Amino acid sequence: MALFFNKIDAKGRIFIPAKAKTGMGEVMHVMISRDKQFLCVYNEARFQQICDSFDDLEMTEEMRAAQRAFLGKQQECELDSQGRISINSSLWDKIGALPQTEVAIYTYRDKLEICTKVHFEEEEAKIADMDFEALSNVKGL
Repeated sequence: MALFFNKIDAKGRIFIPAKAKTGMGEVMHVMISRDKQFLCVYNEARFQQICDSFDDLEMTEEMRAAQRAFLGKQQECELDSQGRISINSSLWDKIGALPQTEVAIYTYRDKLEICTKVHFEEEEAKIADMDFEALSNVKGL
């Protein structure tokens, strides 16, 4: 996992660092996260796995609402020639981000997570007080 900071430009674009692009491919899908105040960016293969997972579920009213919330509002995007992706304002609004807002970009394998730097700093303060006993089952940590 790696962490980068960038600013949203006036057109809603952010630069994706080269290390963060590894495993992402040319086509990416941006959607809200299960974690409040985060957007997730998935490569095409991972996005299709998510869609397939929804297809395998019993479609209750709650699951259809979740499907609309996550998949219905996702945005497909491609890297431009300068290594940026353009994210629409309705997705930025979900995390309280405007043009010129600084964002944190977490990378992990075939997924990026994006939050505002303000939210990142709030999370960092919480982490400082956390007891990581729950991680005792993580091998190699």
